[in-house]
Amino acid sequence: MPAVLHNVGFSHARRPTGLCTLFLIAACSLAILFTNLGVYPLWGSEGRWAVIGKYMFESGDIFTPLLGKSVYWDKPLVSYWQILPFASLLGRVSELAARLPSALWACVMLLLTYDLARRWLGRSSAPAAAAVLFTSCGFVFWGRNAQVEMTNAAMITLILWYFFTRREGRGSAWIFVLAFLMGIGSNMKGLTALGAPVFCILLTSIATHDWQWLPRPRTALAAAAVFAAAFLLIPLASCLASSSCGPLALIWKENVVRFFQPFDHKASFFVYFYRIFDLGAPWSVLLPLSLFTCFGHGRYHEGGVKNALLVSAGIFLFFTLSGSRRSYYLLPILPFTSILLGDFIARFIRNELPPKTGLAVELTGILIGASLMGPLAMFFIRPLLLPQSMSVLFPWAVVLAAGGAVMVLSFLRRYALGMVAPVALVWLVFVFAVIPWASAQPGNIRSETAKLNAMDRPVGFLSSDDAKTVFYLERPYAVLPDIDKARVWAERTGGVIVTDSNLPDLSWQAVIDEGRWKAFIMKKSSDYSESSPPPQPGPAA
Repeated sequence: MPAVLHNVGFSHARRPTGLCTLFLIAACSLAILFTNLGVYPLWGSEGRWAVIGKYMFESGDIFTPLLGKSVYWDKPLVSYWQILPFASLLGRVSELAARLPSALWACVMLLLTYDLARRWLGRSSAPAAAAVLFTSCGFVFWGRNAQVEMTNAAMITLILWYFFTRREGRGSAWIFVLAFLMGIGSNMKGLTALGAPVFCILLTSIATHDWQWLPRPRTALAAAAVFAAAFLLIPLASCLASSSCGPLALIWKENVVRFFQPFDHKASFFVYFYRIFDLGAPWSVLLPLSLFTCFGHGRYHEGGVKNALLVSAGIFLFFTLSGSRRSYYLLPILPFTSILLGDFIARFIRNELPPKTGLAVELTGILIGASLMGPLAMFFIRPLLLPQSMSVLFPWAVVLAAGGAVMVLSFLRRYALGMVAPVALVWLVFVFAVIPWASAQPGNIRSETAKLNAMDRPVGFLSSDDAKTVFYLERPYAVLPDIDKARVWAERTGGVIVTDSNLPDLSWQAVIDEGRWKAFIMKKSSDYSESSPPPQPGPAA
């Protein structure tokens, strides 16, 4: 096999090839992260950040996180503040403004991953690490989401990057910068920006017997003061501005209590053992094989590989030891597993793996490529699997199938660009074609809330208000604690009641059934009376 085929795409031996690779990675990642970013409606917990950011932007009160009718102290203020600059540029808090911070932080994470891989493993593996990261499921999904998870993951990556690139420098100034970054990072989501990096740093130092970075006691105390100032300044200012202890209570409840005595998000101790494959898909299927190769062939002792392994293990253990566990908490591990996988794939391309390992990688790549042909196959049995409206996506299914064929051939020929490009193509098809199609389908939260806006009736939420609905609602609303209060309110105002459950009482008439919530109005007394049974069908009297 010509040697050039082993190096195309991931080698900097020929500078133009390396620059072209970096350009392609940058262009594809930007397209995947930013294309149609504001097209699709809010979903999941995105509504919390959008609604609170909208209130702060419109009212000018940046110290009160108002979620609908109640103050919501569950997340640090900075996680909402980062939306405001983009709202100012766009003139309002939109889906785009709410999601732009995550997309930009994803770019930061990608750059840091490339730089760490270059420092630890050399220029030949760095592009591969970046390619693995920007085509991973967790990276794309959370990089296009308004929640604060990508912000938190990128800050943890930034802190660890700063430590590993500055720890051997002269003087102690870098310690203060590190403490400042930890303090600011802890204001993004919580003390995980302190706990996770410190845990990883200590684990790495223990394993490598490297404690030269430790500052003198006086310097350490001064750095602790810098951290405390950076971390507590905003909560204390918020307490004074809002005349509430909520920001300080948040620190204790969300960081200490939730870690040691979780009150929600309880999951199995082993949840991350399989969730890591969701976040890193499709490349994560190679992770067990890459780890086996590291330990089985002595690569563990190489400095860069050892650092990536230890940091990955540290992040995994830290979040596993926490009592509160959710799949996306593990998102900060992706840069470091991407470095490991990027190096593994680069070595596969250079034919540096044992023959049996190389064969296993080829078979895995063939399976991944074959899976890209699945959407096309589904169109041939469409009546069973796909709605008629998806026929518009058929040409894109053909494109994906062609990409899958290219991927199969590329793994067999060990052609780097052909291995990565089809996976990037999946995401490009998703953002250019699937997202606009899905956003145009009826029944989403934006279109259904538009029906509420079109009704000339007051709106009342039963028990609690839904953040996503509130974001799109264009009028004031009431929150009614129980069905009796709702009945009185509806009879007095003629308003519509929004709830996530059915109202079986025959005095209510459903006017909207969105799936996630339903809207009811009171029937006219001439149509129904509680004192008498509903009229039965029959001839008129």
